[in-house]
Amino acid sequence: MAGRSALETYKKGGAWWETEISDSKKNEIIIRGKRVEDLIGNVTYSQMLYFLLVGEELNERKAALFESVLVAGSDHGPRAPSIAAARMAATCGVTFNSAVATGINMLGDVHGGAVEDSMAILYATKEAIDEGRGSVTEQLDRLLQAGKKLPGFGHQLHDDDPRVKRLYELSQLLIEEGDISGVYLRLLEDFRLHISDRKKRSFTINVDGISAAIQCELGIPAEAAKGIFALSRGMGIVAHAYEELQNGTLIKGPCPNEETLVRYTGKSVREEGE
Repeated sequence: MAGRSALETYKKGGAWWETEISDSKKNEIIIRGKRVEDLIGNVTYSQMLYFLLVGEELNERKAALFESVLVAGSDHGPRAPSIAAARMAATCGVTFNSAVATGINMLGDVHGGAVEDSMAILYATKEAIDEGRGSVTEQLDRLLQAGKKLPGFGHQLHDDDPRVKRLYELSQLLIEEGDISGVYLRLLEDFRLHISDRKKRSFTINVDGISAAIQCELGIPAEAAKGIFALSRGMGIVAHAYEELQNGTLIKGPCPNEETLVRYTGKSVREEGE
C-alpha cells in the first residue's frame, strides 16, 4: 500500500482506516486478536506495549528487560531540556496536559533520537555481516567519512553511567538463559573498541547505546524508538511538571534575571542625528 493515497485505497474497495491492531465495537474491544478483558490484569505495561507495537507476546523475562529500559530513561533531572521545558510550562498557567506535552515535544532527533540512530546502525551492521558484505570497521568508516558521530557513546555528565552497568547485568542474565542472543550487545561493544582505537581514547557506552542494543535484541523496529523513549521520559516529565505546579511558582524562565546570563549582540541604539 506504500505510495498510494488514502483516497485511492478507499476508492479501490479499502476502508478509510485499516488496522491490524484493534477493533472497537459496541461492548467489545479486540486487540490483535485478543479480547481486552483477557489482557487486563494478565499482561504488564511493557508486554502490552510490545504486543501493540510488534504483534507478538513477550515472555516475563524479556518483558522485564524491556521495562528496565523504560525505567532507565524515565528521568534525568532539569538538566534535560524536556524536563526543564515541562517545568517552565507548568509555571505559565497552561493546562497540566499542555505542560506535559511541552516536555514531550522537546524530544526529537537530537534530544531523544540517539536510540533510533544507534538501532538503525546495529541492525544494518548485523545484516551486512550476515550477508558477507560488511563489518563493524567498514560501517564505522562509512559513518566517520560522512562526517557523522557514532550514536550511543559518551555523555556530557557521566563517564560511568550507573544505568548502563545495571542494564548490562540484566541483559547478561537473559543471554545466559537463552532468551536473547546477545549479538547486538556484542556489536555495540565491538563499535566501542573500534571507535576508541580510531580516536585514541577510551569511549564509554551511554544509556542510549545500551537501550538500543537491548531493543534490537527484542526485535523492536528502530523507527519506533523515539516514541518508546517519549513514553519512558514521559514518566519523569509528568512528575517534574506536577512538582513545579505544586510549587506555585509563576513564569519561571530558562535562567535567572541576571545580565551576565543573557547578552545582546545586535546593533546598538543610535542617537538621533547620527
